[in-house]
Amino acid sequence: MKKLILAVSLALLLAPLAALADSELDFNIAPPAGGSISYAGGAAPLVGSGISVATVTGVSTPLNNGGTLTIVGGVLSFQTGTSTGPWTWGGVGSPNFITIVGAVPALGLGAGTVLMSGTWTSAEVTNVSGTGHITGGTFFDVKDPVLAAYFGLGSIVTWSGEINLGFHTNVSVVPPSAFSSNLVGSGDVENFVPEPASLTLLGTGLIGLAGLARRRLLKK
Repeated sequence: MKKLILAVSLALLLAPLAALADSELDFNIAPPAGGSISYAGGAAPLVGSGISVATVTGVSTPLNNGGTLTIVGGVLSFQTGTSTGPWTWGGVGSPNFITIVGAVPALGLGAGTVLMSGTWTSAEVTNVSGTGHITGGTFFDVKDPVLAAYFGLGSIVTWSGEINLGFHTNVSVVPPSAFSSNLVGSGDVENFVPEPASLTLLGTGLIGLAGLARRRLLKK
């Protein structure tokens, strides 16, 4: 019986962590985004610079859920790791980074504040009739503590992220050809609270623990 009570207690303690895993911050890239995206061919990385970021919105966040903050002078810049195939990139290579900087007046964050900073794990670009699209872009990052706290996520140390971003390229460019574009369209950078690996392991352990306690109760 004690083990069953312990299992239930631990499950209740882990419930808030599981709920946080559904939270995310969504940085919106609204056209005209400006900036550039380029690839030099071969093993070169995918590079983006000067791409305007307009707002950040909390989704399923503990505080200010659905709230949107204006970012003044927001800029997205990045460089992936080296190429791993026709228009695909990994996390190996230096520098390897993705950042969003800007001011958030509502939070007292001034110009040049690093709102998000991380490193890439993978990225992919598709080109359909001259419209390029970054898909499958994944990375791990950290947030400005004031921004994270506003959405009730100040305890989160490491986030996981994805990027979806469109841009125009020469229609004749096909993988793995080099390309360069100054016509960046709309998109967003989504940052999720990752579910800790220990959460899954503990959850499995709790199920087994509860099952053991139940079997012992039935034998009595």
